[in-house]
Amino acid sequence: MRSSRGFSVRELFKTMGARSVLVSMLMFLLTVAVTCVVAFQFYRTTKDNIHLQGRVNAVQSAKELDGYILVRKNTVILAGHVVDEMIREGRSNDEILDYLTAESLSIKKSIDKDYTGLYGWINGEYLDGDGWVPEPDYVPTERPWYLETIADDGDITFVTPYIDAQTGAVLTTVSEKLSDGVSVIALDVTLSRVQEITEENARQTPGCLGIVLDETGLVIAHSDRAELGKNYLEETDTLGAALAEKLRSGDSGAFELSCQGQKYMVISEKIGDDWQSVSLINIRVFYRPLMIVMSLLILFTILEAIVFLTIIYNQSVKNLAVASAEAAENASRAKSRFLSRMSHEIRTPINAIIGLDSIALRDESISPHTRDELNKIGTSARHLLSIVNDILDMSRIESGRMELKEEIFSFRDFLEQICIIVDGQCEDKGLRFVCSREEGLEEYYVGDSLKLKQVLINVLGNSVKFTDAPGTITLNAAQTACNDERATLRFEMTDTGIGMDKEFIPKLFEAFSQEDTGNTTRYGGSGLGMAITRSFVEMMGGTIRVESEKGFGSSFTVTVTVGRAKENEKAATAGKDAKSAEVLPDRLHLLIVEDQEMNAEVLADLLELENISSEWAENGKRGVEMFAESEKGRFDVILMDMRMPVMDGLTATREIRKLDRPDASTIPIIALSANAFEEDVRQCLEAGMNAHLSKPVDLDRLKETLGRLLETRTEKTGN
Repeated sequence: MRSSRGFSVRELFKTMGARSVLVSMLMFLLTVAVTCVVAFQFYRTTKDNIHLQGRVNAVQSAKELDGYILVRKNTVILAGHVVDEMIREGRSNDEILDYLTAESLSIKKSIDKDYTGLYGWINGEYLDGDGWVPEPDYVPTERPWYLETIADDGDITFVTPYIDAQTGAVLTTVSEKLSDGVSVIALDVTLSRVQEITEENARQTPGCLGIVLDETGLVIAHSDRAELGKNYLEETDTLGAALAEKLRSGDSGAFELSCQGQKYMVISEKIGDDWQSVSLINIRVFYRPLMIVMSLLILFTILEAIVFLTIIYNQSVKNLAVASAEAAENASRAKSRFLSRMSHEIRTPINAIIGLDSIALRDESISPHTRDELNKIGTSARHLLSIVNDILDMSRIESGRMELKEEIFSFRDFLEQICIIVDGQCEDKGLRFVCSREEGLEEYYVGDSLKLKQVLINVLGNSVKFTDAPGTITLNAAQTACNDERATLRFEMTDTGIGMDKEFIPKLFEAFSQEDTGNTTRYGGSGLGMAITRSFVEMMGGTIRVESEKGFGSSFTVTVTVGRAKENEKAATAGKDAKSAEVLPDRLHLLIVEDQEMNAEVLADLLELENISSEWAENGKRGVEMFAESEKGRFDVILMDMRMPVMDGLTATREIRKLDRPDASTIPIIALSANAFEEDVRQCLEAGMNAHLSKPVDLDRLKETLGRLLETRTEKTGN
């Protein structure tokens, strides 16, 4: 067989390979089979759900109605017993009437205010506990409540329900024949609650009708109130008539009923001895979601066929499909590693650039021109690092992997660090920066200070970027509310810059959004900063509001919620801050475990400028060996990279901690890695490391961490 384009089956097998064609056909047939199985399973499950839901509705209605009727039944039994005793004791009818009156009043107060009260034919006289006086032509012994009770051999009689002419409600009479064989005590029961229960249960299932019938076919309750009072045994060619006929023929429990082009699942349940609770579920209505799913499955199968034929007759589409399938298969595993790897691979060379630049700038012999060029290199590298950080942050936010830290921090130090950064930026552009804080701010809070700092620096950095000299940037901090656990902080930031059109403000926080694309060239930036800012603010349970006018500047108001620090946390943090200010011990000797030789050299040179000597291990395995072979006390601290060949940093740390030597469990191990995410920090600490510092190396932070860990080690070991 050959197509019009001259593409033969032989060429198909030759191009794709017999195995690939057969596998593709098998996969297609398997997919169709799975689709059919899923459709059948969904159909069967839906049908089972119809039966289950109908059974639940019917049983629940029957149970609730049984309980409802039982209370009234017991009331009549109790009253009948008392009246029987009074008759045997020879009490007068006046005494019996007093009892019926008192009991009727009690019933109205405790059970149902709509009751007509207890009444009956007792000792040859009509007595009514509700005080009702019948008309002269009213003959109690000829009324249905008396006749049916006398004719009934049971203990309690439920008189045939009827529609009250005045209220339109369905009523029945619960009555009992007394021991003398001629006296009857009765209680009228309104079935409005029965109607409510029936309606409530029917509403729980789409396409469901709830019905309560007595033995004569009379509709006592119906989710469609227009059906109340009808007698289905007296109707023809109606749904009710078909239902009554089925029930009268002996069908019960669960069965299907077809009527007027509709199909119903019927579930019935007995209420007492005479009534039935029935649920009718319109199968077409209940199956509607199934029909939608089935239609989608059929459409999906057709699309599968189209895709399959396209794959067979177009090799390029086949290759694309295979590549897409492989990418989808690997995506899940690669997703968790991608951001970490990107961070490591991109930050590593940037770390070397910034480190070498810092070392070169310490040479006092370089010319002013060279120093200026080195400053530009450092600025460009740090700008590149900020763009990388923005991209990584945005990727993690979109994937839902961004996490907030809950750490205590000094608000004074937090605000001072922001002011130092922004004030320096303003000074470079000839702008005036004003920072103020209102009364009521606390010394310490609990939260992610780094992300909060990034929020404020992003906003203020934008203000600096889009404000020309002479201009003013302001920051005001305040605490607006608090309780025992949390506090609300408000940061108001204003500038006198170029401002924005009101139409652009809603787009401000979209990724890669800038009002004027020409601003990208003039002012720079990745266009991600404000999108990240809003995401961080929302993660902190806060809001960010913007007011701006073109040519008149902008105003940003950020509110976030943070934790309030406890007294013991404040004291511990104050002690930690005091230790961080201590001077490093003399003659420190470090082990650098790093697979990138250039990074190791840069770090060693930076440490040497601080009079700290070091040795280098090119991978985790070599690092373990060098520490194991060294005499006790040779190394004061180990700086451990995380991602290395042969043996990674996490494994190397665990191996060091397991060594049989006294200092294996106490030597400080610091993760110095380009992997800078929260899960990386958590993995490092779980492996036995004491701290985590991200690349590029912040020498001041490294020194502070060294001082704190060495001080802690001295306190624990005494040396």
